[in-house]
Amino acid sequence: MIAVPPAPDPVLMRWVQAIPAVRCVSPAFRPWTGAPNTFFITSTPVDAERFARFGFAGNVIAGMTFVAGRGTSGEAYFLARVPSANAVVMHAGSEAEEEDFNAVVSGVTGAPRPLATFAAAPRLSGGLGLGSTRADVEFALGHALPKTGCGFDVVRYVPRPAEASEAELWFIYRAGRVVAFARYEAV
Repeated sequence: MIAVPPAPDPVLMRWVQAIPAVRCVSPAFRPWTGAPNTFFITSTPVDAERFARFGFAGNVIAGMTFVAGRGTSGEAYFLARVPSANAVVMHAGSEAEEEDFNAVVSGVTGAPRPLATFAAAPRLSGGLGLGSTRADVEFALGHALPKTGCGFDVVRYVPRPAEASEAELWFIYRAGRVVAFARYEAV
């Protein structure tokens, strides 16, 4: 189970729930959607060293807009729009960033409030990102059998042997190209 902070305010929740990729890929985004875990994705093991090379480059939070926060443990939510890809970057994490969840979701129109703007979607350190082909991803991380639903193919990679922390790397494809990707890691 992916551990992330509780949902932010209702206006933001309604907006997030309206994004097709979020609705259709419920386990990856379940903390925001509240969707039942009916779209189980089998994990694909990948060598831990190889996995580590394809984490998010740099600090994804830098330049993002704080949109919600609550609780005593400092849960925080950040968003930034990516006009060049008609996408939004989402981040949820604790104050100490012991756990975080980053996602880039395409096909997103206006957000419920003003957001920071990225010139382009963050790319993974290995050069993968929105628009990359499935062949590109599999060249970098290895072959994976995707789960198909709602017009999306979804793959979840996990490092083996297991790292000191839980980690997952998700790729969501439509027509063979990456339309969303996410990395989760909890120490």
